[in-house]
Parts: sequence; C-alpha cells; structure tokens
Amino acid sequence: MLLAQTMTDTTAIAAKTSRPSMPRPFKVARVEKTDAPDGGRGQDWYRYVLESGRSTITGQRCGSRKDVLAYATQCAEQLNTRGVTGQSIWSPRGRKPAAAQTVK
Repeated sequence: MLLAQTMTDTTAIAAKTSRPSMPRPFKVARVEKTDAPDGGRGQDWYRYVLESGRSTITGQRCGSRKDVLAYATQCAEQLNTRGVTGQSIWSPRGRKPAAAQTVK
C-alpha cells in the first residue's frame, strides 16, 4: 500500500494547541468488495475503513454490503463512545470491592 506524504502548516497547528482539543470522531470512510482472506469462507467479503484524523482502522467482514456498513458504523460509534467517556464497552471498569481487612 502506497502512502502519500503531505506538508503541514505549523502555524495552524500552533493555533490549535492553545485550546484543548477534542478527539476527532471515527467515521466510516469506505466499504469496498474484496477477496476472502486466507482461510475465509463465503463469497461476499468487504473491507471497511474507519478514519479519525490521523488514525485509520481497517477490517474485513463477510456479509452483504449493507450488513458490513452497519457493522462498521457500530464499531465507529463504540470507538467514539470510548474516546469521549474514557471507558470501553468491551472491558467495563467498575469499582473493585474493598479487600477484607484481617486483624493480626
């Protein structure tokens, strides 16, 4: 995969650093038909791309284009929820019970 390199205006970056920045939300950039991965079963495979500023996540899923788009959209929403709240739906963090104190 070829990557393009671009020049960045540092004055625009300096202006943005004076205020706290919110993370950019992930969005579904594209869903495109692809070949099945090695060992993959089924005919209808799609590659989805989620983008958020400088971050890119790609994945592959079997199903209809509509189903893969719905799945990718759900993934983006879950990532955005985690970024805003600082909590993951995959690994919920709760308070641990206080350890029982023993008298010695």
